[in-house]
Amino acid sequence: MVDQSIIDGFIRAQAQIVPATIAAVRRRLRELAVPPARHLVLVGSGTSLNALTVAKPALEAGGAFVEVLNPGAFLQREPVLGAEALIVALSQTGTSETTVAAVQRAQDSGRTCLTITAEADSPIGQAAATRIVMPIGPEPVGPKTKGYGASLAALAELAAALAGQVGQDVTEAALAELIEAAITPAFALAAELDAVDGLLFTGEGRHFGTALEASLKIAEMTGVPAAAFPTEEAMHGRFHGLTAKGLCVMIVADTAERELAAHAAGVMASLGVRILILNLTDEPAPFDWLRLDRLAAPYDALAAIVPVQRLAQAMAARRGIPPHLMRFPGLSKKLGIKIDRLP
Repeated sequence: MVDQSIIDGFIRAQAQIVPATIAAVRRRLRELAVPPARHLVLVGSGTSLNALTVAKPALEAGGAFVEVLNPGAFLQREPVLGAEALIVALSQTGTSETTVAAVQRAQDSGRTCLTITAEADSPIGQAAATRIVMPIGPEPVGPKTKGYGASLAALAELAAALAGQVGQDVTEAALAELIEAAITPAFALAAELDAVDGLLFTGEGRHFGTALEASLKIAEMTGVPAAAFPTEEAMHGRFHGLTAKGLCVMIVADTAERELAAHAAGVMASLGVRILILNLTDEPAPFDWLRLDRLAAPYDALAAIVPVQRLAQAMAARRGIPPHLMRFPGLSKKLGIKIDRLP
């Protein structure tokens, strides 16, 4: 038996951590009184980049021009950024080497840089002139789950504050119910995927970020190849790469997306390719994988990712891989992308 308790604990912890992060970040933003910005540059990598992608439309709603860049792209683009650009850097562990470099470059150039992290004493926490600390406690594993939930909460509060509004609240009870409800459908689907040769996730708008995070969790925990595309891009050729052993999960958040996904699933089923719908709308659709009780935006993004966190956990365990260790334990350090990397 593979020990799944570590990842299970982190997934469940989101029920407490998300409300706590909402409260803490809301207080901190009142202290900082960050003024609205016409140009926002969001910087992060991995799970942080995915959370920033989810948050981008909400930040754009206030009228700002918003870019989402990984740190390497930011370091290349920084020389042409205007002095008025507000830089928002997100790094949960605070050890991503290029994100720390991006914060230092932004501050050295005189730009306002808001750094969000879960580790106040991390390299990025120490480098940051202005920081927001998410109260999530340690998450010393590669595949971030509770850190992702907290990041969504922190960014939702930032979007609300920049718009001069109060952020949305979500209760611990609602989140705990969501997390529990995802277990059975996720583990049931995992039992059907022992021979799967690849997963494709699609989503539109902010749920393209959800699709990116979903593909990352599957790849990290299980070693199964996984990819993510905006829905239209996936339909422009990517479906040809799916096999009878593969699976596509389409994330839908409104009626038009639901109808498009149901049509695509029907077409591909006739060709022997399986598509399932992760349905965030109020109405069922053919080919639904699951349809959980909907949380109000922006926290429907949690309703979209928790089932995939559970799916990755279950798939990893069925493959004999401890989910928290991932397929290649310690790979980030060996690749040298973390400041505390191995010699």
